[in-house]
Amino acid sequence: MLLPCLVVLSTLGLGAWGDVSWDQAQAKHMLERLQYLFTNVSLLTGKSRVDVSTMVSRKEWGAQAVGCSTRLTTPVGFLVTHHVPGLECHNRTVCGQRLQALQTQHVHNNSWCDVAYNFLVGDDGRVYEGVGWDVQGTHTRGYNNVSLGLAFFGAKEGHSPSPEALSTMEGLISYAVQQGHLSPLYIQPLLVKGENCLAPLWMASPKKACPAIVPRSAWEARETHCPTMTLPAKYIIVIHTAERTCNTSDECRPRVQTMQSLLIDRFGACDIGYNFLVGQDGAIYEGVGWNVQGSHTPGYNDIALGLAFMGTFSEKPPNAVALEAAQTLIQCAVDKGYLTPNYLLVGHSDVKNTLSPGKALYNVISTWPHFRQ
Repeated sequence: MLLPCLVVLSTLGLGAWGDVSWDQAQAKHMLERLQYLFTNVSLLTGKSRVDVSTMVSRKEWGAQAVGCSTRLTTPVGFLVTHHVPGLECHNRTVCGQRLQALQTQHVHNNSWCDVAYNFLVGDDGRVYEGVGWDVQGTHTRGYNNVSLGLAFFGAKEGHSPSPEALSTMEGLISYAVQQGHLSPLYIQPLLVKGENCLAPLWMASPKKACPAIVPRSAWEARETHCPTMTLPAKYIIVIHTAERTCNTSDECRPRVQTMQSLLIDRFGACDIGYNFLVGQDGAIYEGVGWNVQGSHTPGYNDIALGLAFMGTFSEKPPNAVALEAAQTLIQCAVDKGYLTPNYLLVGHSDVKNTLSPGKALYNVISTWPHFRQ
């Protein structure tokens, strides 16, 4: 079975890059979605299966005398797991040689201070010391100072880590919790910023004309100044607004204006929370637009376009014209360079503890290209 892309793949030449604030319920939700990879990792209350005396130290695998010096304050609240392909090895000697090559690549080619990870787990089932427990790695921009970066390596190209490696990783995480290096309520982000393994490239769709977009001026938006997006975006997050639908322009325009006022005045948001909204009239309404961050999904607003269908779609999906308008907008985003061609499309509930976008709408988008549950 191929290793799911929910474990970030980083290459020798490209590290995985890439702060999220989630409550305990959201953390539990994320861990449940990853339990097929780390069975019962969310429990982590039993005895650790890692014998720390057998960890392969930096000296033992031949690390260069370089190092990072920025201290990591523990316990950290985040765990980021990578998988480094192209370093096949199945014994300590060869795995040590592979790590020497990886460190050289990270230091000399990437200009990092050391090998990127706190610890690595080889396909031989051993733990190899990276920068250790108390030093920040360089594995994931935006997370290095609040997370442990652990990486699998050594598996045959295109294969999952071995059962021994998976078991060792689970034990390593358990040990980190028990020893106070990792918070028991740690969060393992489902989608990490800048991850290199997104959806597999789909065949390019024929270019269509971009849909007409109802501008902010048409629904009398208030002027705001919000943070900018990091473009091209890497994700489309499909949302429903959980209110009544609107079926005509005369209904939809004031609805968007009311949402903006509610979010700004009552909830202290910078603007309306979505990049674009879709009405049952088949029109696309500009929210904050292409270049500005929405406020729909903590941790993803700067790298994901939030596309909201106006209404509640738990029982019935949006109508055909609304669904077609949304798909056309997504393709337009790719064609215009606002969205990376190998983007991921997810439902709001995939990345946040919420009922949005509603079961009926979720069932529809799960059939769309690039969908990743």
